[in-house]
Amino acid sequence: MELSYFRKSVRSFTDTVDRARTATKDAGFSILAEKELVPGEMHMLLACKAEWAKRLLETDHRLAGFLPCAVIILKRGEDVLVGTGQPTIIKSLIHNGPLADLATEADKISKDLINTAAGVEALKPSSILVYATMTCPYCTKVKDWLTEHNIEHTVVLIDQNHEAGRAMVEKTGQMGVPVTEISYGNESDPDFIIGFDEARLAEILQPA
Repeated sequence: MELSYFRKSVRSFTDTVDRARTATKDAGFSILAEKELVPGEMHMLLACKAEWAKRLLETDHRLAGFLPCAVIILKRGEDVLVGTGQPTIIKSLIHNGPLADLATEADKISKDLINTAAGVEALKPSSILVYATMTCPYCTKVKDWLTEHNIEHTVVLIDQNHEAGRAMVEKTGQMGVPVTEISYGNESDPDFIIGFDEARLAEILQPA
């Protein structure tokens, strides 16, 4: 499971910091603190969306640390990266309706913010891999959903391919299936969808 979402910026380090600051405010976040950790190489905005914090704390205060509150701009060699945490981690920790909805909302807004700051378009999937077993009914639901929406995908049966099963566990920490891995080539780390999460599939893959 990826713990953060970073994109390569098309802007200079200074321009990316400026655009991140503006995009954070435009998204409805309050900037609580800002610090240039390493001049010209590392900058952090500590931001909070009051509505999200209130909803999460009212539901389960133990998950407060998983809200996306830091926007980081880094220079790595010639590349400038901008990113934040992954709100969908909340979904993997607790299957609570209101919190799942919050995670989905926060994930979309946060990624839009990062894409805007980086000056890039939303990621487009390059390949989809479904980890499944022969007898898993929810795996069938995922496969049927993808087929119904004419979305090309590859299915790996981990009860027949144990090496693939070990790879799935190493990538996600998940022992059960289905797990849908959505890759974006070299543009970003993959997204992993645990179980048959129709809303999340539709959000990322945006079928016609």
